[in-house]
Formats: sequence, structure tokens, C-alpha cells
Amino acid sequence: MLQSTLTRLVFASCNDSSSTLRDLGGLTSVILLLSALLFKVLYVPVTASPRKSHAPPSLQLPSWKVSQFFFEKRFDFIKDGFRATSSAIYQTRLFRHNAIVLSGDEGRQIFFKEKGLCLYDTFSIMMGSSAAQFDPHQVDGVVRRMASIQRPDNLQKLIPLILSECQRKMDAWGSERILDPCSSLHEVTFQLVMRIASFDIANDPVLSARLKSLVDTVDSITNPYSTWLPWLPGPALFHKFFASVQIYRIVQAGIDARKRSGIKKDDMLQQMLDDGDSTIRIFGCVLGLSLAGARATGTIVTWLIMHISSDPTWLSTVQEEIKTFISTHTSPSASLSGDALTQALSEIPLTAWESQTPNLDLCIRETLRTSQPYTAVRKNTGPDLTIGSYVIPSGSLVVYPFSDTALNSKYYSDSTRWDPSRVIETETPFIGWGGGKHACKGQRLATLSLKLVVVQALMRFDITVVDWQGKRMNRLPLPDWNDSATCRPKEECGIKFIAK
Repeated sequence: MLQSTLTRLVFASCNDSSSTLRDLGGLTSVILLLSALLFKVLYVPVTASPRKSHAPPSLQLPSWKVSQFFFEKRFDFIKDGFRATSSAIYQTRLFRHNAIVLSGDEGRQIFFKEKGLCLYDTFSIMMGSSAAQFDPHQVDGVVRRMASIQRPDNLQKLIPLILSECQRKMDAWGSERILDPCSSLHEVTFQLVMRIASFDIANDPVLSARLKSLVDTVDSITNPYSTWLPWLPGPALFHKFFASVQIYRIVQAGIDARKRSGIKKDDMLQQMLDDGDSTIRIFGCVLGLSLAGARATGTIVTWLIMHISSDPTWLSTVQEEIKTFISTHTSPSASLSGDALTQALSEIPLTAWESQTPNLDLCIRETLRTSQPYTAVRKNTGPDLTIGSYVIPSGSLVVYPFSDTALNSKYYSDSTRWDPSRVIETETPFIGWGGGKHACKGQRLATLSLKLVVVQALMRFDITVVDWQGKRMNRLPLPDWNDSATCRPKEECGIKFIAK
């Protein structure tokens, strides 16, 4: 009751028309959905307790302490749990609910393949709303739209748009700039997403910056204190609600302006309007792409550039591959600077971008493995599951840390070392793009975007990773897997770009 009252108060504060307020009624569920699509770790109420005779070993810690460690030192906490219980599977009280933490081949396979492990039922805690508010039909609409965006003809049209946006953002860096690895390149990828979603937003720097700030607020991780009294809305809940309402209003204003102008533009907004999609569905797609650009793609492209530029062998290999790649598809006399570079890259066909950069592909794969500190959660909405001698009860939360595969020396020797040349056997598991029924829906677009940004950066700049004094670092800091938001380097550093 308190939550529904809060919802009405926030929506009423918009002072908008009654029709807009009715549209906003579905807004919360869309936000919860899209945050989960980025592999955010959430919790849900459970309806069953484990069978004691077949229950995994328990991690004996107070519930409030578990929540604190899970938010503040997630990677260390989960790893220490396996060590403390001496088991590949253990249970704990996470967010005051029963949770089963999995590892090993069988645990990974069940997590990604079992139909009953559902992420859609893990949204309610993010904003303190009831799970009943979630409409799975809106999810299907977002997924279908992502599939449409990634059709070959649409991706080919996006290439010059993404490259032009890259050029504009990189031009602003001047001849020399040291960038923050936790934010600067995230701003680039966010702007690329806006260019895909709406020309009008992308062409307004002030509005685009405002939207990114709002998206960051919606995407902010719930703190442990809010999970102890989930029925009591705190400041974070109010901020998320107000931010989501303002994002909705920005999208609504963009729709109204586009309709009034009568001018059609080649962006996602126009495609959705032509298909008759509702405002709430357009809002969902814009927010979903924004979240991906602001966090996931931004994090990976940051580490990809840092890794390549810090490894002389791979820097030389990738640069030579890029030069050969460009020369194959352009005339020998073509200029490769400024507008001419963007034009030359824009004329390269999608099939070439996707198939003719094998070394860059290896670098992307290895960066996905070493620099994605995800821990995924699903609710077991199906029957009880059995793993070995243990039972995962229906209604339980099921937790799987990506580090169990990505940083496992059984599969990857010296697992924290970035080494694209490592020999990968056919049976070696890789979950950089998720897996099974929970694979990334935007993989094709994300991969293309990563390549376009990296090629622009390496062709235009000499890049080095520097310490807080601006001096070149001899060794690249490791990613902090406890930082589930941005995977910041464990040591303070910056990325120095000097124009060629």
C-alpha cells in the first residue's frame, strides 16, 4: 500500500495530462526489466524453504552481514563462501531470502539451460515495487525491437552514424587528453546509443548529458540497507522514480516533436513510430539501449583499449590488421585522417567488419572474459532441481558468478592474465555474452560498436595508460571484480590520448 501510494505521489508530481499519467503506470515494470537484461543482481521473495535432508551446506553469517558483503565485496564474498563451506554449492540468506550459490560444470549448465530459472521474477526489489506490476509482454516487444535493429541492412546503415559520432566525441579531446577509465569512454558509447535511438537527442548535447545523468540514477545499484526494510521507501527509491519519470517525459517530448514536424529520420524512434509502437514500449527500448551503452559496452571498450595499448605485441598486431583491413576496402590514395578516415571506414561493408578482423575478435573475447564482474541471479519458478546430491527448491534464488568460468584455472591458465593468444579448446566454456537461454540479445550490435570505437581510437591516437602523476605505467592494473558497476582498475590510473 505504501509503495502504491508513493507511485501515485511521484506520478502526480509530473503535473502532466491524465493520459500521460496512465502511460506512466507501466513505466516501473519496464525499468525493472531492462536493468535485469544487463545482468544486474537482484532479489525476489521466495515461496519455499529448502529440504533439509538434501540442502547444500549453509554459510553461517547474519543476513544483514551477507547483504553488506554482497554489495560491497561481491567477488570476494562469493569466493570466500565456497572456501568456508568446502563445497561447490552452498546456500545462504541473501536479502532475507534463501539463495543457492552454484559453481562447476553442472551448476553452470543448469543455470543457463534450465527453463524454470527465470530472471523476469527478479525485478521487484530494484525499486521496491510488486512483482505483479511486471508485464512480460513488454519484454517481448523490447527483444523483438533489438532483433530488428540488428538486421544486416539496419546495421549497415548504422555504421556511418556510429563512426561520425565517434569522430565528434574524439575531436573534443583535442591533441592530448587524459581520460578517466571509469567514465569518459562510457560517455562515448552512451552517445553512440543516442545516435542509434534518436537523432534529436543525439544532436542536443545538453539534453543528451541530462539523459545520461538520469539513466545513471535509474541504473544505480540498490544499497544493502534498503534490503533490510524493503517495504520502507528510502531516498534512492524516490530518486529512481523521479529519474524514470523524467526520462519518460523526455521520450514523450521527442515523440510529440517528431510527429508535429512531419519529418521522418532514419533512427530507431522513427522505426518504432512507423510500426505503431506505444510510448511505453519506445521508452523501454530507449532506456534498454541507454543502460547497455552507459555501463556494459562502455566498460568493455575501456578495458579493450587499455589492454591493447598496454601490450606492445598485440598493439602492433591489431594496428597492422586494421591497416590491412582498411587498405583492402579503400583506394591506396585515400586519406586516413579526420573526415576522410570516417568516410573510408563507413564504406566498408558489414560482412567485412564482422569477419575480417580475427585478431581484434580475439582481443574482444579475452576482454569479455577478464573484465566483466557479473554475478547473475534467477528465481527457480519451476519444480525442484537436483544437482548431484543437492536440491534447489522451487521458489529459491539461484546465484551464478561469472568468475567461476572466466577466472577458473581449470579452463584458463593464469586466468587473470589478458592473453588473446591463449589456446582455446572447443569444449572450453565461454560466457562473455551470457549463454543458453540467457544470451545477450544485443551481441551483434555491441560487437560492431566495440570494433568501430577501437579502430577510430587506434587510427587517430597514440594511447598509453598512465598513473596519477601522468607517467606511463609499466604494468596495467587488474580489473576490480568487486566493482560490479564499472569494473574499475585496482590502482588509480588514466588513459592518455595523444593525436597522431
